[in-house]
Amino acid sequence: MDKQGIFDNIAESLARSYDIIYYINAENGNYTRFTSAKIYGDDHVKEDGKNFFSDAQKNAEKIIAPKDLERVKFKLKKESIISALEIKKLYTFDYTLMIDGEPRFARATVSWARDRLHLIVGVEDTVEEIRRENALTNVLSLANEVTRRDELTGIKNKTAFDELAKAIQENINNGLVYLPFALIVCDVSGITQLNESFSSAAGDGHIIASCKLICNIFTHSPVFRIDGDKFAVLLRGIDYENRNALFEDLHEQVVDNIKCKDGPVLAAGMAVFNSDEDNSFTSVFERAENLMYKDKKAIKSGEAGKSSIEYINGDISIPLDRKEKLDRLFNAFSIFAEGTYVYLCDMRYDYSRWSKKAVDLFGLPSEYMVNAAKIWDSHIHPDDAEIYREGIEAIFSGKTNSHDMQYRARKINGEYDVCTCRGTVIYSPKGIPEYFCGTIRNHSIQGYIDALSGLQNQYGFFEDIEAKILKTEPFKVVMLGLTKFSEINEVYGYHFGNLVLQKYARYLYEAVGNYGTVYRLDGTKFAVIIPNSDHTVENIKSKYSTMRHYFRNEFFIDNELIILDTSAGLLSVDNFNIDPQTVYACLNYAYGESKLRRQGDIVEFGNSINKDKKHRTEVLHVIRSSIMQDFHGFFLLYQPVVDALTEKVIGAEALLRWKNEEYGMVPPDSFIPVLEKDPVFIELGQWILRTALIGAKKLREKFPDFIINVNLSYNQLEKPNFVDMVLATLAETDYPPEALCLEITERCRLLDMDLLKNIVVNLRGRGIKIALDDFGTGFSSIGIVKSLPFDVIKIDRSLVMKIEENPQDRQLVGAVANMMRSYSTNVCVEGIETAAMRDILLNYEVDCLQGYYYSKPIPIEDFISKFDA
Repeated sequence: MDKQGIFDNIAESLARSYDIIYYINAENGNYTRFTSAKIYGDDHVKEDGKNFFSDAQKNAEKIIAPKDLERVKFKLKKESIISALEIKKLYTFDYTLMIDGEPRFARATVSWARDRLHLIVGVEDTVEEIRRENALTNVLSLANEVTRRDELTGIKNKTAFDELAKAIQENINNGLVYLPFALIVCDVSGITQLNESFSSAAGDGHIIASCKLICNIFTHSPVFRIDGDKFAVLLRGIDYENRNALFEDLHEQVVDNIKCKDGPVLAAGMAVFNSDEDNSFTSVFERAENLMYKDKKAIKSGEAGKSSIEYINGDISIPLDRKEKLDRLFNAFSIFAEGTYVYLCDMRYDYSRWSKKAVDLFGLPSEYMVNAAKIWDSHIHPDDAEIYREGIEAIFSGKTNSHDMQYRARKINGEYDVCTCRGTVIYSPKGIPEYFCGTIRNHSIQGYIDALSGLQNQYGFFEDIEAKILKTEPFKVVMLGLTKFSEINEVYGYHFGNLVLQKYARYLYEAVGNYGTVYRLDGTKFAVIIPNSDHTVENIKSKYSTMRHYFRNEFFIDNELIILDTSAGLLSVDNFNIDPQTVYACLNYAYGESKLRRQGDIVEFGNSINKDKKHRTEVLHVIRSSIMQDFHGFFLLYQPVVDALTEKVIGAEALLRWKNEEYGMVPPDSFIPVLEKDPVFIELGQWILRTALIGAKKLREKFPDFIINVNLSYNQLEKPNFVDMVLATLAETDYPPEALCLEITERCRLLDMDLLKNIVVNLRGRGIKIALDDFGTGFSSIGIVKSLPFDVIKIDRSLVMKIEENPQDRQLVGAVANMMRSYSTNVCVEGIETAAMRDILLNYEVDCLQGYYYSKPIPIEDFISKFDA
């Protein structure tokens, strides 16, 4: 017989066991279908098809019952079949067909053909099998009703349970058990004590009460008393479907009884039959019993807070320890995800937990879900579905380990909210994907309200600023804040501090009334937007004075006077060639001046008009935008630093400048003090350092011992990665650390001194020099020198401007220079403008000089030409 004949014989033999057989090319999906005479007549019908997997998905839509449709479509995917057959020889699943409106029960069995190139799928009608099993169950139930009752409780006894176990075991042995079931084992606590302390009647009463509790919860399931104080429940059908919720109901009732010290206390455990792994009824019972004993131990130790349950959903089983770990991780992530919905998926079991708020808002089936990605897919707007599916597929296929996407999601009322979803994969120590976790931010809900104060937050503030700019509506904006607020938290505690912030916010809200809108920006900062027509600057300043008086003299919490120090910055906006971030930068600068230099008096930002009739805010906006446009318009000039004795160039200070065809050259003092408080200045600072190092490499070719000085802002220093940034930039430019000197000012006193000292020591340990710039301009210069190890002190030009005619100034400079010697610190004097100044300074312990006498700041090419001689 040829191969084709053998093939036909095999197909006919299989057809006697199955109603339909498919022989499928696993690679391209081509298939042949054999239909049994049981349904379609006496002869086997042979039909060919091009793609079994595609046809199966289409046909499933037509004939599979809705409740089984998605499950069957998933199981009929090529990937699902091949994956299942890697684990076991036969891949079997049951489902319901709808034929002419009537349900028909069927089972599919899949296996590899002998050549491992083809798949064989057999489909059989299981109606008769189900009828036989139902008949067996009915007969058994009837017998139990008559002869298998527990005398005390009236429910089924251990004999009935053993017979049921035997019947189910026979079905398992014969391969007939495919309907899922679960077992619950319960143990009643305290029976021995009741019998000993009172009487056996008391113990019997407790047993009966426990029995009623179990029966009232599992109303559709047989309950068995299998020992004196032990019960078992077999879950099938509707109780099986709702098993987790019902089991939690039992657990919660027991916890309530423990708290109230009234009612029966039962330890309980639940296990689910797994047809792929369980080959005996006893194994399921033992798992449930072990979980019951674990629960019993927890009750005795006073830790009855968790139910002992083995989670199984469909074909996905979740061991108790995995579910507990999922919950622990979820609770931990939720702490840090305020204002967002948290989701966490156990990728091994595709079992997820989602925030309850998301479940309620979007109408999801439960906090716990299997295949949550598919469930959530049904809520995604059709126009956004493709990008969502691509992102999820990339995560679960291992193509990427994170995603960041935005889409519209349908709420329970049918409306869509814009959401941003960010997630990442957590790997096991062996590099295996374990969990996919992340957050979903609903922009339509939490956008604009501050939880503590009830005011609009900074997002609402920026949106309203932007709206007024777009509408070209002139307005005034005030930033107010509490200074030294940390002292209140330290003395009274954070709860009290929150009460202060709430009352402060309430006062602002009531004081502003209808003429403006109040916002809480962050921490202790608040803002008020006032329409231009409502109040003049004088009115605002007067109202602020009234507020300050109230906060210092009339502010009571719990009958205790709390003195609050406030600061405020004011900005008038009537030019609209700006953006909200520029408004905030200018406002923040004015607020800082109020706090640091004006003892809390309100400071108005000087939005002056230059000679070209351009507002200062407009110029600042353009400069700020230049940072984000590859630093267009920025450049560096270099002012030489010379040795005091030889007057040879030993270095230079890199100084930032900005120029634009429309606005011309803008002096650095006009924009640096404002921008250094802006987050974008961090990027500008890094650009300055990199550009200065590249320029210095050219200068070191002419001046081998050349040292470049670069100015720093205290805002740069407070960034956690500042030292790493400096070292990375040195490595990137291949520049020697010992030829770099970083200059800081005494304003760095605003930083935590321990943090600043750690930075300075770290940088000096790498060979980088540190200089204190503008020495003598502030009140804290001496204190900083005592606290930090500087290489250089740069005496500010303000101390030497009148040194030619003022003996006191000469003595002061001399005293400073001598003092610095005791700290082993070099002294550089800035502002040298004449030969006479130079000659006077040579009488003191001065190491280097800098000033217009030697050169103004010039481009690098001019620097080389001028000093290379």
